[in-house]
Amino acid sequence: MSASRSGASRTRVSRKGAAGLTLIELMIGLVIAAITVAVAVEVYSRGRDTYLVNERVARLQEQARVALAVIEPDVELAGFYGFTQVPETIRLVRGGNVDAPVATALQLRQFPLRWADPLPVAVAGLPGGAHACGINFAVDVSMPVQGSNNVFAVGRSPTGCNAYQGRAQSGADTLTLRRAETQPANAEANRPQILASRHTSRSAQWMFADGIAPAALDEHHRVHNLVVRTYYVARDSVGQRDFPALRVKSLTRSGGGVVFDEDEVMPGVEDLQVQFGVDGGVAPGGRVTHYVEPGSPELATAQVVAVRLWLRVRSDRAEPAFVDGRTYQYADVVFTPQGAERQFRRAVVSRTITLRNARSS
Repeated sequence: MSASRSGASRTRVSRKGAAGLTLIELMIGLVIAAITVAVAVEVYSRGRDTYLVNERVARLQEQARVALAVIEPDVELAGFYGFTQVPETIRLVRGGNVDAPVATALQLRQFPLRWADPLPVAVAGLPGGAHACGINFAVDVSMPVQGSNNVFAVGRSPTGCNAYQGRAQSGADTLTLRRAETQPANAEANRPQILASRHTSRSAQWMFADGIAPAALDEHHRVHNLVVRTYYVARDSVGQRDFPALRVKSLTRSGGGVVFDEDEVMPGVEDLQVQFGVDGGVAPGGRVTHYVEPGSPELATAQVVAVRLWLRVRSDRAEPAFVDGRTYQYADVVFTPQGAERQFRRAVVSRTITLRNARSS
């Protein structure tokens, strides 16, 4: 009898152990699992959002760096004219006649050296396109570096040098750079070129545009195409209105004449700012003494030895959940986004570039 009761007791204990979790235990487990899943989802979501934000910012910075990398070689080589870095030695000739120059480097200028001097006149004998962005604009070799401050303005009295779609970005600078191509070229009519002579590198170099080189070409005499490029910001990029872009106007030969061709460098650039590092010493030695804004009167006579650039880049899409409340201060700019512009991400990248052809003495 007692053995029977003992077996029944063991049977009841066994059944109780096989009953599993109670409802309360199950609910507690479900709550813990739900909390764990929610935390994991939140961590993943925040990590993903952080990754996307970092990726967008990195992309903006990379766009600006790529744009600066396009400009940098032109800045470094500004003032390179073959065998010389002294633009005052350049003279314009016609028919290869070096004994009767058409114009000196001083006469090829766009602006007077001093405010009281008379305005230079348009030099005759050049292709019409050489004056499209302003009188003598293409051939002003005495100004290897030129710019305008917070306004789209290139040369003096331009006749056909508008911004893309006629819409320049308000408040942005322009930057013009002049030099010769590094590789020699063949003499070509209707194109400004420089005959660089090793023997007279510091006394006489020749510019011509009629295809007649003023000397036989050899290892001491080379022809180089004149390079003139103006960088600026337009309010529209190709295929997207109201999305700004960095653009460049380049002197080139087209259709038998000279024109300033247009290309888009980088969409998304909404501001370009420039400052020029000048050597203002009594005896210039190729060292920056201070920086000035484009258009400073000092630039008529001072030597530019470095260029400081800023690019402000913005994303192509607004983010409704994002608010850009920062104030950007650089160069002479103080910019605070307003209204719908606060929903775009931005990045500012700067670089200081030394002119390799600045005179050291």
